[in-house]
Amino acid sequence: MKAVVFDKHGGPEVLRYTDAPEPELRSGEVMVRVHACALNHLDLGFGRNCRCADSVAAIPGSDIAGVVAKIAPTSRS
Repeated sequence: MKAVVFDKHGGPEVLRYTDAPEPELRSGEVMVRVHACALNHLDLGFGRNCRCADSVAAIPGSDIAGVVAKIAPTSRS
């Protein structure tokens, strides 16, 4: 899948458009095929102020619109 990621601290200048692995779904999760996505101040603030290791990449974009592409089965206890 394509994604905008940041793998170091900074503002919009550190964002990269690249290929990213499709995430594995866990029980009860859904995958949304994103048609539109917006970055908001929380996304950009996280990139500037993140206290995580620089080697950890993040995919920003908490405001999305799309369609459900996959639904993981739920586990029954």
